[in-house]
Amino acid sequence: MDPSNTDMGGRADIDSKTLDLEDVEDVGDAARDRDLDSGRHAGSDRGFDRDLDDDLYDDGLAPEAGGRRPSLLSLLLLAAGAIWIVVALLKLSGAPADGAPPMAIGDHAETGSSLPSLDEEWVEPGDEAGHASDSQQAPEPANSGENRPVSDRSDPILPSEDGNPASERGPPEDSLLAGKRWPQDYVAPDVVRYTIKRGGSMKVVANLYKIYHHEIEALNPGVELDRELPPSTKLIVYRATPGISSQSVGFPGSGTVEGGMPMLDGPGRILRHTPWKAWATKTTVATIDLVLREWARRYPNRQPIIVGNLSARNGGRLKPHSSHQSGRDVDLSYPQIWDHKSELAPQVMTERNLDRELTWSLLELLHETGGVEVIFIDSKLQALLYEYALETGRYSKKELKNWMEHPGSPGSGSPLIQHVRGHGDHLHVRFKCAPSESRCASRER
Repeated sequence: MDPSNTDMGGRADIDSKTLDLEDVEDVGDAARDRDLDSGRHAGSDRGFDRDLDDDLYDDGLAPEAGGRRPSLLSLLLLAAGAIWIVVALLKLSGAPADGAPPMAIGDHAETGSSLPSLDEEWVEPGDEAGHASDSQQAPEPANSGENRPVSDRSDPILPSEDGNPASERGPPEDSLLAGKRWPQDYVAPDVVRYTIKRGGSMKVVANLYKIYHHEIEALNPGVELDRELPPSTKLIVYRATPGISSQSVGFPGSGTVEGGMPMLDGPGRILRHTPWKAWATKTTVATIDLVLREWARRYPNRQPIIVGNLSARNGGRLKPHSSHQSGRDVDLSYPQIWDHKSELAPQVMTERNLDRELTWSLLELLHETGGVEVIFIDSKLQALLYEYALETGRYSKKELKNWMEHPGSPGSGSPLIQHVRGHGDHLHVRFKCAPSESRCASRER
């Protein structure tokens, strides 16, 4: 089954009346339950998840005047011209293989204070909840979906150190990141709980995360699968298995995830994604979690960061993305000029609404982890950040050369920040292969 391609824009409640049945699957044991409840579609596709590969072009040729058939020479010239135009467009748009749709938010993900909530044992739970209808199919199998083969190398292709920004700035002494080494000091919790606020069954929660029913029953002994649970009930949706490592396997565009875990809720963030599209390696989840906790500590009165899609539980093709397959990718919102009154939501960024100072602060915080391989940002937004850094004396031209491609052309060099089309309303963070991930692979530019 192909999940709905409307992951990032709809406002709808996760309940039995408004759930998109295509996005939540019933993964029970008895023939994986083919019965559907009375759920209805939550919302229409608002364009946030359009796959760039689905663009249609009408290349029809008009007949020549007078009804004459076009000559072979004219057809060849037209074909050559079309090929030249396509090549030029590809060069201008950067690396099309990694092109991305706009930031994807789940159809049934709620907004504001009613978002689904995850919390780990040692963190106060959030104030969000979910209640969804059941669906009929088992988790879709991993599908490479990318025209890029998985490497047969036993050693990972690690990114060049030449692309690291030249700044020697490290985390402040009071930072949660201070003194931590990546990845060994970035440790995820062993247990993740889901908190129900408005009522719902354990079966519904299992379907949201594509967890088999016998698994969630084992995680929550004594809780009946179909029983309606009262608000404030906490259900375990993940527990680490001793001896099972968490691994990113293959390339981000044709890989899988082993031993993945779901993204955590907590300070400094708004989780706005379909839960089953928010799994990743333990290292990825732990790194994002710590970065966003530090974000909330440094900027307690500013805006949280919206967290979009990561990967599926076992990795593989995650529509509409061409990457997000190996548990090392995450979509994050740009900090924006915000009045704190309107709803905080992903927007296409321009010079009018991009908060350049806060965006630089987020980029620097991500870099402080030492675990970021690359960040994809639209070249027009790179230009705004470049000009701001020079105007404020934040960085010199020499330092900025290692930070981003601008003012060079897309595809030049190996800086930390690179242009890939489709990243005008969100930035895409990819973490490095951890030393212990022997089958993890990255593509060299």
